[in-house]
Amino acid sequence: MAEQPKPPPGKSRMVEGLKAVGPYLDLGVTFVVAIMGGAWLGHWGDQHWGTSPWLLLVGAILGIIVGFYHFFSVVLRK
Repeated sequence: MAEQPKPPPGKSRMVEGLKAVGPYLDLGVTFVVAIMGGAWLGHWGDQHWGTSPWLLLVGAILGIIVGFYHFFSVVLRK
């Protein structure tokens, strides 16, 4: 069998760099989605049960907590 060609030296460094930062690339999106999802669920609950604005606030706070939990679980992973 023929040997596979080696990637150019610059490309190898770029791939290793992307592998190093890969886990951190989605942190911002995940944080925003957690907050917006909690706020949306709270807003839906407020409209459904007429508890405005309490479930919206609870949902947003829970979204913030979940967002920070995910952020620190990724950043502090060893």
